[in-house]
Amino acid sequence: MDREEYLARVDALLEMLIGIYFRLAKLLTLLPVPIGLPRIDDPSDTVQALVRARTLILDLPLDDKVRSLLHMTLTEWPAVLDLCALCTMEDEQEEYRIDAIWLMIQRLGTLTEMLAPELGLDLDL
Repeated sequence: MDREEYLARVDALLEMLIGIYFRLAKLLTLLPVPIGLPRIDDPSDTVQALVRARTLILDLPLDDKVRSLLHMTLTEWPAVLDLCALCTMEDEQEEYRIDAIWLMIQRLGTLTEMLAPELGLDLDL
């Protein structure tokens, strides 16, 4: 796979990750004390907001299952973004990184799908 194709795959994965961010942002607004996330304009602002949300959920009156699912999601999302950034900075094209990102995105999607009914969000809309 050439560099251009490799970067195109990373871009496609980033689009999937952004979709999960929008779902996560919606889910966070449904918490007993809503948490807002910023638009994705600056990746470092986005990551900082997720880190803050990760801390905030610890003090919210949440079911243990919901807290755990949120914690996993808020921990893993920035890590996936970091891995995507690494793929764009490295000269080497490591296919295992692409595969790992894809698997992590699948997991993030599953986590948000599990959270949705717990917080009263119908994903079938």
